[in-house]
Amino acid sequence: MKWDRTTISASEVNRYVYCPYQWYFERYYGRSKLFQMAKTKKAKPKQIKKTTEQKRQSHFARGRAYHAKEYEYLKRKQKIVWIAMTAVLTICVVLLLYIFMK
Repeated sequence: MKWDRTTISASEVNRYVYCPYQWYFERYYGRSKLFQMAKTKKAKPKQIKKTTEQKRQSHFARGRAYHAKEYEYLKRKQKIVWIAMTAVLTICVVLLLYIFMK
C-alpha cells in the first residue's frame, strides 16, 4: 500500500464521507495512477449505445418479466395455502366425526 502519511486531513475526511471507495482508492493507488487507469479504460472500444426508446423497451420487458414471475409465485403460494387449509379442515371434520360416532 502506498500510505505515504499517517495523518488524515479534514479534506480527506470530507472525501471519505462523500465516497469511501474513492477515498480508499485514491489513498491506495495515488491520484496519478488512477488518472492513468481511467485513460486506459477509456481507450477501449465502446459498445454500441442503445437509443432511449430501446432502453425504455428493454426496461419495460424486464419489468414485465419480473412481475409475471412474481405473479406466478403469488399464485403458487395461494395454491399451497389453499391445499393446507383444505387438509386442516378435512382432518378437523374427520376428528369430529370420529369423536361423535364413538
